Amino acid sequence: MTRHVYDTSAVGHRIVRQSAAALLLLACAGPALAQCSGPNLVEQRFPTVGAEETRWRVCWAAHAKNGLVITGAWFRKSPRSAFVRVLWDARISEIFVPYHDGSPRYYDVTNFAFNLTSVSPADCPAAQGGAPISANVCKEVRDRGLAWKDYAQVRRGQELSLWGALGAGNYNYVMEWIFRDDGMLIGRVGATAVNLPSKPLMPHVHNPMWRLDIDLDGASGDSAAEMIHTESGLNGNDNHAMVNSEKGIDWNLQAFTGLHITDATLKNAKGNTSGYILMPWNAHGVSRHQEAFTKHDMWVTRYKWNEMDAKNLPTYVSNAENVANSDIVAWYRGAMHHHPRDEDGEFVGNAWTGEAHVMWTGFMLMPFNLFDRTPLR
Repeated sequence: MTRHVYDTSAVGHRIVRQSAAALLLLACAGPALAQCSGPNLVEQRFPTVGAEETRWRVCWAAHAKNGLVITGAWFRKSPRSAFVRVLWDARISEIFVPYHDGSPRYYDVTNFAFNLTSVSPADCPAAQGGAPISANVCKEVRDRGLAWKDYAQVRRGQELSLWGALGAGNYNYVMEWIFRDDGMLIGRVGATAVNLPSKPLMPHVHNPMWRLDIDLDGASGDSAAEMIHTESGLNGNDNHAMVNSEKGIDWNLQAFTGLHITDATLKNAKGNTSGYILMPWNAHGVSRHQEAFTKHDMWVTRYKWNEMDAKNLPTYVSNAENVANSDIVAWYRGAMHHHPRDEDGEFVGNAWTGEAHVMWTGFMLMPFNLFDRTPLR
């Protein structure tokens, strides 16, 4: 079985809508298309004690190369509401690591066959709301801090975390997916373990890139708009520029750039269009390298089952297909600039020893008009 057959298992019935060749792939995939069940299905209600208010239903899989993949995620904003599908498939498509002296330039996902490392109760202790749910995936349900505060009135929030660590040679990449009680979804990657033994003092950049097949309430009818904030004198202006064709989008911190994804028919009880906003999380900078796919921070493409590799994004968008009111995929690239420090380790004789503490980067998917009023009252 080829890698592409394995990858397409995560996109399920949508292969059926493809060509005869794709139907053949579906037939060949066989057991890889098994239903989400057992430990691969996680249902989490919030709050964990007392009357239920919200609930997440999440499917996950451990894939070679891509690590911890979300193969479906649904959110329910109240026990009386229907589940809304948020994700069809979400994964790390690439982790590109160029070193400052020009070499190496690692493609840690597509050029290697790394797998998730093992986890144990030491990784996710029960005292912290954690437990291994497989040999290499940890589940944590935990307090996330303040949800809101209004003088004497206060509400703390909770979240579900699923994480595993890709064993990428000297590095471990912690791949975490966080599902919050208010409908927020956070994806993040943390780089840790040991600096490159041959160049432990060489600065470099870790560029994880997420492929997010966001299917709001179904595959069709989704659109994306680029959110842009500008100021002139004392006046501010927020503009939503529709993304009508496939393209790359640059993040501008002064413009509060975000990608607003909506569905043509999904509305809340007030009749307002519901959606999610894709925006950076914990971004301390952006990177631009010589490789064309690193020239933009976000991309929007029309869904195709075989377009899975971030490094090919310039080719994917070259024909600028229509993405308005269609089946779209959003891509987001984070960056961690790692300038080695004494805290990472030291030479003992001729050998480098030490542990580089976790550096994080990631994104947020924030609900917009999904609820009808302030949630978690």
